[in-house]
Amino acid sequence: MAVKNRFSESHGILGLTVDGDWNAGFDSDSIDMSKYNHACIIIVGNATLAGNGVLTLYGGATAGAKTAAATFSYRYAAATIGSASSDVFGAAATSAALTSVGASITSAVMLIEFEAADLNISGTQYRYATLNVSAAGTAGACNIVAIVSEPRYAEAIMDTAQA
Repeated sequence: MAVKNRFSESHGILGLTVDGDWNAGFDSDSIDMSKYNHACIIIVGNATLAGNGVLTLYGGATAGAKTAAATFSYRYAAATIGSASSDVFGAAATSAALTSVGASITSAVMLIEFEAADLNISGTQYRYATLNVSAAGTAGACNIVAIVSEPRYAEAIMDTAQA
């Protein structure tokens, strides 16, 4: 079977966090945006996720650096995973430090999207993006995956963006 357009040949797919502790807070792995123009971070909350954590997307010159907060757009799924409309997302809104609605992520999906240009903060273009989840949540965990797109140079084997 010939495949004309492989998703993985035009998009990078990164696992950023497994079982991130919504209560203790954590930083995701960083995304190297030097070869991509767009990123979509997908947060999947487990059934026990509760409380309103604060989500901040930081730009930094090195992996893991949290130098300056970037403004990003976000959307919540309309229903829990497996339900009708679980793949329908609400209107996009923007924030630089989002107090999330924990109940909207419990067994559900949240999207955070940004452009590499959004990491130009106060005149400095940062290469790496790191998502921080504060310790303001009260229980549960989440998994985080990112899809980077609009590569600056298309390749059959995509360059890593995992940092």
